[in-house]
Amino acid sequence: MSRGQARILRAVIAAIRPRGHGFDQPIDDDVLRHVARFLPYLPGPLRIGLPAGLYLVEYGPPLFARRLRRFSAMTPDEGQRYLAAWEHAGGLRGPLFVGLRALVFLAFYQHPDVLASLEVDWAGRAATLVARRAELLHGRAG
Repeated sequence: MSRGQARILRAVIAAIRPRGHGFDQPIDDDVLRHVARFLPYLPGPLRIGLPAGLYLVEYGPPLFARRLRRFSAMTPDEGQRYLAAWEHAGGLRGPLFVGLRALVFLAFYQHPDVLASLEVDWAGRAATLVARRAELLHGRAG
């Protein structure tokens, strides 16, 4: 990922990620790294299309929002409103927004700080379920 694409993706993350209600952890850099690490595992057309689509996000405001500024120069609130309009847009914008949102949400909601704020303990839950299954199976064997 180029430096320019990382700058645009950082602005996308700031606009898309949840805020408030315990979600204001300073983890945007971690989310960016996680998304960037995942890009090589996308199917071939998406590995090319998604990074190229970031430039559509960056330089689209004059065309789609009548704003004479790049996306990465917008405030997170402006960016959020701008991208929200993409969700129901036709053409390439709708699927591009959905793909970006999916990647951002996956990286965001799997971050350890977010999981802790949601009181989600996957390892603890797995251990509890394995122990319970062992109890049930042991009771059947006896």
